[in-house]
Order: sequence, then C-alpha cells, then structure tokens
Amino acid sequence: WDLPALAFLVEVLECHEMREWSDSVLEIISRRLQSRSREKRRLALRGLVVLSKDPSVAESIRSLTQSLMDLLQDADGEVVALILSVFLNELQDRDTLISSPTALQLAEALRPLFDNDNSHVQLLSIQLFREVMQLVMDKGKKPLRTHVHQSLLPLFFHCHDE
Repeated sequence: WDLPALAFLVEVLECHEMREWSDSVLEIISRRLQSRSREKRRLALRGLVVLSKDPSVAESIRSLTQSLMDLLQDADGEVVALILSVFLNELQDRDTLISSPTALQLAEALRPLFDNDNSHVQLLSIQLFREVMQLVMDKGKKPLRTHVHQSLLPLFFHCHDE
C-alpha cells in the first residue's frame, strides 16, 4: 500500500489546504528518497518539486540538500531532472544565499551533467549552474574560481554545438 498511498499524497499536494501539513509530508517524502524502489524515489521527488515551490517549506527542504546531491549520480534522467527542478525552485525568486562549500559541491556535481544524454537534464543543469554562480556569497568566490573555469569550457562547447 505504500506506493499507492505515496502517489495519492503527491497528487493532493497541489491543494492549498495541504500547506499546513507540509512538514509532516516532507518527513514522509524524505524517508522515501533513499528507497530502493525507483517509483517511490520518483514520486518522492515529484512531491519535493511541488513543496519546493512554497517559500514556507524552503528551510526544511534545505536540510535534504546532501541527500539530493547524492542522488544526482543516479542513471535515471527523470530522477536527475526532478532533483535539478527542486534545486531551481529553491533558488529562484528568493533572496537565498548559498554557502561556499555547498556551492562548490553542487558545481562539481553539475559539471558532468552538461554532457548528459537527456537534453532536459543538460538544460536544467546549465540553468542551475548559472543560478548557483549568481547566488554565491562574495567570500566564496575564490574557491569556486577553478571549478567555474573548468566548467566554462565544456559549457561553451555545448552551447556552440547547439
């Protein structure tokens, strides 16, 4: 019953009345992120995409950053695209500051995704990379400089090919 219940939960997240339950829902969803079942992971990530659009849940979702970055290595393009969407929702339209270590780790994780077979994943990873670079705190720019330089050449080639 776990999978149908999770599917139902994800579908009703769109309702505004569910906002007051977002912390409980986030706890349920976060436990499903590490599931061996691909369907449960996808459903959990779909739920996170919906929750990440709500600014009141933003702080709670940030606690899942490391788990989400670990899942970026997944071979499933849909899973990676959902994770990138969660990150983009978290960073867009907010005055979010991102710490230097997190930005550095995310920049390293995004670089291989520029050449992903899935063009949607490529586009989302490039967009997220741009957002992260714009939001990096001033004091964190020096450690990122090497990774930015290493990322720009593949990014340039990719844009040139397109």
